[in-house]
Amino acid sequence: MTTLAVLETLASQTRVTVADARAALARVRGLSVVDAVAKLRLGPGRTCEPVARVLDRALANAARAGLSPGHLIVAGGSATPAEPIVRVRRKAHGKADWISSETADVRVELQPAGAYEAAAVPAPVEAADEPALDSAPADARSVPVREALYDVLDPDLGVNVVDLGFVRGVTVDEHDIATLTMTLTSPACPLTGIMEDQIRTALLEDPGIVADFRVVWVWSPSWRPSDISDDGREQLRAIGFSTL
Repeated sequence: MTTLAVLETLASQTRVTVADARAALARVRGLSVVDAVAKLRLGPGRTCEPVARVLDRALANAARAGLSPGHLIVAGGSATPAEPIVRVRRKAHGKADWISSETADVRVELQPAGAYEAAAVPAPVEAADEPALDSAPADARSVPVREALYDVLDPDLGVNVVDLGFVRGVTVDEHDIATLTMTLTSPACPLTGIMEDQIRTALLEDPGIVADFRVVWVWSPSWRPSDISDDGREQLRAIGFSTL
């Protein structure tokens, strides 16, 4: 089982009650992080500015990691009681008392939209007595798809994504839709869109190999140089890489 990438942000001693923070997180779970911030800050419904600020911090962390806010989903989160913030309230005639504000440690989890959707899709249930729609085994249908991916090149290296070890899995379902499980060198790599455009050309241009495709980007386990095939190593040596 592959664990899909999650970007976690923890805000300690946030000035919000545990109940309010948990309710706010429940309201925005499954929304894009941009929509979640707008909902908690502007409505409709009950707002929660403290949790909105935690999501602002999570957005800043994502931006530093090179991730696009528009492609991130609020995948989960939690709120646990934290130590109250105590301060002095001064009154007239030299009198004063103490004010205690309840706080919570608020944790939010952001996940790339494609990974979140893939994790949310339940495994298909097959009826035992239903005839198979296609007598060809699934791996046979995936062979031409995988072969076509040898034409998809990393723009920086000029080596195909299969030999670089970026293709984790290929399946083709009964509707002739290919699902490609792929990775890159890091979640911050900006090449996902370029790769998907190349894949679209390789798989769907006339004559199309499949009816459609989707790419599920996964980041755990992370890509390692040992994932490169022997052919990939030869290609990299040919362009000047000496240590592999």
